[in-house]
Amino acid sequence: MSSGAQETHEAIVRFLRSSRKPAIQDAGEELLALEEGRFAIEVRGGKLTIEAWNEATNIARRITGVKDARPGRLELTVERFGRREGTVVLVDLARGREESIGRKAARASFRERFRRFLSRQYPEWKIAELTTEPDLQHSLSPAYPRAHLRKGRSSVAAIGAAGPEEADGVLTFGLIWLDYLRRREPGQKVESLALFVPLRRAKNTCVRLGRLDAGAAGYAVFAFSEEGIEERIDPRDHGNIDTRLEACPDTGKNAGVTPEARLEAAVRSEIEVIDAGLLPSPVYGQVPTVAGVERGVIDLLAADRTGRLAVIELKAAQDLQLPLQALDYWIRVNWHAGLGEFASRGYFPGTALRRDSPKLLLVAPALEFHPSTETVLRYFSPDIEVERVGLAVPWQNGLRVLFRARGAQTPLA
Repeated sequence: MSSGAQETHEAIVRFLRSSRKPAIQDAGEELLALEEGRFAIEVRGGKLTIEAWNEATNIARRITGVKDARPGRLELTVERFGRREGTVVLVDLARGREESIGRKAARASFRERFRRFLSRQYPEWKIAELTTEPDLQHSLSPAYPRAHLRKGRSSVAAIGAAGPEEADGVLTFGLIWLDYLRRREPGQKVESLALFVPLRRAKNTCVRLGRLDAGAAGYAVFAFSEEGIEERIDPRDHGNIDTRLEACPDTGKNAGVTPEARLEAAVRSEIEVIDAGLLPSPVYGQVPTVAGVERGVIDLLAADRTGRLAVIELKAAQDLQLPLQALDYWIRVNWHAGLGEFASRGYFPGTALRRDSPKLLLVAPALEFHPSTETVLRYFSPDIEVERVGLAVPWQNGLRVLFRARGAQTPLA
């Protein structure tokens, strides 16, 4: 057995020894418990293999290495037919249950804390509903407690983020909740959205609110400390933006192998298909840096023939957070553009850049825009020019646009 196979074997043995209820899952298949006497790890012809079985099924895979290791989970690379690479995952079901129970307990605890926040900040309002129940049909997550406050025929939608992991997503889920209540309660006037966020992560929510349509809804932000004391803050006090613009970077194509990286390379090479007015080059990636915000999208910066900048957000698969993550980047590009910093730092040489607001393009395969995208875009400021561009599949063989939609419009082919 090679040294690499030996290390992989030792990693599997350590994982199994530390697990109380180990199981294996092949890609797309159900979990199969690794019960004593019903699995084997051995060397066959110098190759490391794992096999597991029960009365109904069995798994047998040749293991080539460890892809990822974390508490309660070990992801292994395996060799499939035709020497194609695949993965199997070992999990500790006991740890998973404990973590699930822990999450539920933490959410229940914060839900009651959230109830106290509401009672203190809205003492004259009735809490008509407070829940953490998931509602997948309406894209409502159990990670965010949400409430419906009533006073006569007036209503407030409220939502809370327990910690920093949830803070950046709270506004997206808050807008979805607000819109849902407005549709569900036609007899009520759901006037505003109240957001309760950790003090250290309140700034980004406030910056985003400054670019929403003030005529579409009212907004209130309450920041709470680790001690559990909440205080209403004014989003207008958070006008300074955490961003930096480095000197003009290399504009080489992304050579990555992820779907997003391949989509980026395709868009770079055929950017005029996305928007015929854009200059074919240069096209920059990931500038400026968005400080303190986790991002799951790839962003590009281009310019059209009039010198107007265009922010292009790409996603190869559905992402509920796409609109507001795109807004983060647009805000920062708009900030630097207004100061004239792109030209002074060497971007788009030979093009007279304008200082007005950039255009925002959201690009994804046509069926991969999350259903909530239109809902969230409905609350964007009308000053932000947004266009969704839906691509035909397979886009890897050349880009073809299936639809274009302005703002929150429903796409038409």
